[in-house]
Amino acid sequence: MVPMGLFRITIKQYRLKGVRMRLRLNVLFLMLFTFLLATTAGAATDAATCLSCHESMEGAAKVSKDKYEKSVHGSFDCVTCHMAPKGAQHTGLTGAAPDKAVKDFAAAIAPKGLKDPLAAAACVGCHPDKVEEYKGSIHGQNVIVKKSSDGPVCINCHGIPHYIEKRPSMASKVYLFNIVETCGKCHEEKHITEKYGFSPLVMERYKESFHGRKLKLGHSGAPSCASCHGSHAIVSTKDPKSPVGSVENKKKTCGKCHPGATEKFVAAITHKPLHPVAHFAEIALIILTVGTFMFIITHVLLDIFADIRKRLFRKGGDHHD
Repeated sequence: MVPMGLFRITIKQYRLKGVRMRLRLNVLFLMLFTFLLATTAGAATDAATCLSCHESMEGAAKVSKDKYEKSVHGSFDCVTCHMAPKGAQHTGLTGAAPDKAVKDFAAAIAPKGLKDPLAAAACVGCHPDKVEEYKGSIHGQNVIVKKSSDGPVCINCHGIPHYIEKRPSMASKVYLFNIVETCGKCHEEKHITEKYGFSPLVMERYKESFHGRKLKLGHSGAPSCASCHGSHAIVSTKDPKSPVGSVENKKKTCGKCHPGATEKFVAAITHKPLHPVAHFAEIALIILTVGTFMFIITHVLLDIFADIRKRLFRKGGDHHD
């Protein structure tokens, strides 16, 4: 028979072991829960996780996974740029806190009224030198100083950040053969040409020029807008610092491709509308050229027809004899 005292001790030990076991299980469960939570939070910042939703969306929120992966930003996590995504669906998703440079640039381009100004300003994190050039340019001053919403920022020229490709790529908005159309989106707009007082025929005159026609034919050495006017640091043509701001500057700019360019040479290159005399002379020359070729072609065809007719009649006469 087991003594009563020993039985009580055994029960107490059993209960104590049960408490310890439950405590260990609770600690293990808490550690497992913490691990799963941390894993989920880490996965949520991964681009693949974001794309699992955004690829199936419509409108501005849609992001193509294939295009994004091919872009220059394809290796980035979304929160690299979207540092503080809004909306209940993004609860808990944050990137690194934006530094002063990003905050200042976001505040500077606020007149654009962008949906996510921090994301648009994130460019400064990787491209600080280009952003500084932009701030001093006529485009940057238009947005930052004049507070104009129609001035361009990075995405207006380079395109949607999710799909930006390197400049040598034909898909790039600033590719040599695409940049004229990119600039034209603003410089051909009637309300912009009227507001800022530049010729509405800028793009048309370029496309009609020797440079424009050479570019259209696919010549990689042909100059585009940025070749003469600059890009990130572009300034007004009235600014002495502009590559085309004075006769001397034009001679240097043109001299890169045309060594020894003179004052008369650079004066011939312009975006201004043609003088009426020159305009009608150009039309007359085109008509004369086309008419001459048509006359030659018609004359040759008639001559061939006459020769064939003569041969047929000659054969018919010989057979009759």
